Amino acid sequence: MIKLNLQTFAQDGLLGKKLIIALTDENGAALEKTPEILKWSVEEITSEEKKNPIGEETEYRQVLQNGWKGTLEGQAVNTAYDDIVDKKIAHQEEKGGTLKFIIFTTETYKDGTVRKYKYSGVTFDGYKRSADGNNKPVTNNINWQAERRDKQ
Repeated sequence: MIKLNLQTFAQDGLLGKKLIIALTDENGAALEKTPEILKWSVEEITSEEKKNPIGEETEYRQVLQNGWKGTLEGQAVNTAYDDIVDKKIAHQEEKGGTLKFIIFTTETYKDGTVRKYKYSGVTFDGYKRSADGNNKPVTNNINWQAERRDKQ
């Protein structure tokens, strides 16, 4: 398992939280290289069902959990982002279907609370690589989507 520690890079930006991210393939095997992650985002995916029965003033609403999505962004310090995309493409060409990964997170809040989550069924898409010139580093950005999040 590869552990990525954001606390040295983004502690102030994460409002006092210390965040550690680990990324593995679906079988729990560590990736060969660790992608640098300077920015991390996560967002809940939901859908809603509304019912307004005839003759009733009350509207009933149900929110359904459909998964999680977010973005990983970091500098191109090694080939890790390219390796993820290459593995994904090779899997699709050789076996069909979509290669899945697992993301583990550990967050330590200022009050000492520690939260650990496992995002399973993770797929990646929307890989972008950009360079700004003027001796600025090359930046990688990739979107992810998970089927579920489980508290560990």
